[in-house]
Amino acid sequence: MLDRSETDPGDLLSEMLEKLRFQGDPGVHGCYTAPWGLEFAAQPGQAPFYVVAAGSCWLEMEGEEPRQLYVGDLVLLPRGDAHILRDAPRSRTVAASEVVPPPDRRIVTVNWGGGGGETHLLGGFFRFDSSFSLPLLGALERVILLRAEDPQRANGVDPLLGLFCHEGRSQEPGNRAATSGLLKLLFIQILRITLSARGPHGKRCEPNPLVLLFDPVLRRAAEAIHFESHRPWTIAGLAALAGMSRTTFAVRFQELTGTSPLAYLTQVRMLNAVDRLERTNDTLEAIARQVGYGSEAAFSTAFKRELGVSPGAYRRERSVRKISA
Repeated sequence: MLDRSETDPGDLLSEMLEKLRFQGDPGVHGCYTAPWGLEFAAQPGQAPFYVVAAGSCWLEMEGEEPRQLYVGDLVLLPRGDAHILRDAPRSRTVAASEVVPPPDRRIVTVNWGGGGGETHLLGGFFRFDSSFSLPLLGALERVILLRAEDPQRANGVDPLLGLFCHEGRSQEPGNRAATSGLLKLLFIQILRITLSARGPHGKRCEPNPLVLLFDPVLRRAAEAIHFESHRPWTIAGLAALAGMSRTTFAVRFQELTGTSPLAYLTQVRMLNAVDRLERTNDTLEAIARQVGYGSEAAFSTAFKRELGVSPGAYRRERSVRKISA
């Protein structure tokens, strides 16, 4: 067995984000003049974010208290919920699609509004091209707000935002790649700040498998599941890695992640299978062995149960999408 007891949890986070096909896309540098208001439709699988560079605005979302955003505030909407941004609570709104161009892998500039006081918003999207991303993002808070004065931003978030703003004004070669890389780092920093607060002594939030990365007790079991998913793990074997009884381990795992250890193991195996189906030409039999199944038939049954299609059909569908793109 691999000894990963000293592994930085960021390694496991990197592994997960890579398998989830995580990308950071620049969005809009907007200068909006009062009165103004934009209604954004729901965007499943995409997590928009905004930074207030000048002025202020209101963020409104059904089921949430309105929040006023000030200069320097950073807000992330992990679930891609429908939302409204406007200069004042009663300002008239229009569909954002009428004003803001769709994502184009480059930063676009928008100037719009009634001609009054200005609000400057920088924005972008974090997106995940994997069916496994929605449960993870859906278990995060609907709104993650990092105020400008939050001390946790100083060493990670703020320097990245400064570079992001610089690249937004830059026309230098490699601008698009640099911006995408900065956004990936920004998302990781936001996750670190948000999820580290959910540790044993932190606040209680909705269950999320990502919390495993920051739990010192269950982390070794999580690493075993991710890095050695091909092994015939049992609850007893995983509990032993955590130094816990089977019952205590299973209960704690369920409380933190919202799923059982073996159900999570199956999800990770499917995530690895999807990765191999898309990146390699390995046979289904070979992939079945690589991800922990004794036969192609057992693998195909599990895959169809989890994703709704057979492995072969999934591979063919993804191949067609690549050709079309």
